[in-house]
Amino acid sequence: MKLSYVLIAAAVLLSACSKSRKAPNGLELKVVREGEGNYAAPGQYVVMNMVYKDAKDSVWDDSRKRPVPMVFQVPDTSLIKQELGIESVFRILKKGDSLMAKVSAQSFFMNSLKQPVPPNVKAESEFTFYFGVTEVTGEQGINALMQKIQTREYEKSRMNQEGQLATDTLAIDAYLADKKIDAIKDKSGVRYVITKASTGNKPTIESTLTFAYKGSFIETGEVFDQSTSPVVYPLSQLIRGWQIVFPLFAKGTKATLYVPSSLGYGASGMPPRIPGNANLVFEVELIDFK
Repeated sequence: MKLSYVLIAAAVLLSACSKSRKAPNGLELKVVREGEGNYAAPGQYVVMNMVYKDAKDSVWDDSRKRPVPMVFQVPDTSLIKQELGIESVFRILKKGDSLMAKVSAQSFFMNSLKQPVPPNVKAESEFTFYFGVTEVTGEQGINALMQKIQTREYEKSRMNQEGQLATDTLAIDAYLADKKIDAIKDKSGVRYVITKASTGNKPTIESTLTFAYKGSFIETGEVFDQSTSPVVYPLSQLIRGWQIVFPLFAKGTKATLYVPSSLGYGASGMPPRIPGNANLVFEVELIDFK
């Protein structure tokens, strides 16, 4: 009896996995999991993840590794005859679908990517595509989804910056202690030493500064940039660390700034001169402002 149940279950599973679906251009898809509702209609948006591999099982792209899922708006039906490649699949997707399709390299590159097959790929070899549809929605739904993703990514970025700032501040304070440098500690994380004090009016974030500077890396002391003549620039367009401390300085002030990477050029840096997450030292002089 138990054996018969196993055989029945296996038959049901085999039947489910043997379902197929055909795209308008004749491309056949294997249905791994059947979704719900109707196919995405022209004008609607399909939100999905897509992975595709070549005949050697090498992954060429995996949208799951990106923070934002793939979003595809289904075109008008007048374009169906022009859809000769994998893009025809997008017309027969439902929410919750999990599908697999195989297409020749020749068709994929020539019809979908509109480019020749690369020399290292055999034209007759097959690419395997995997689709996982999470949502089929209209304009209002896609706007809400994009807002949700934007909020999530902003929060993730904010938390990463806070963590990096804590790490940077500890490194800068350790450096200052080791060098026996008595720096003023701003609550933002920027540290600075005034080497020539001055009095008078001070700039605001709206001010345009005239200044001289030399920038170097805390870790190595290597100079990455310096001015050869006075620089005129709006404070609002300078790095965050400068925006924080320059309003504390009067005209004529000279200072050395120790700027955490998250208040400088961040995780991206400024290639090729400044790598990501670089803590920086700036020797600056506020010549004038207006």
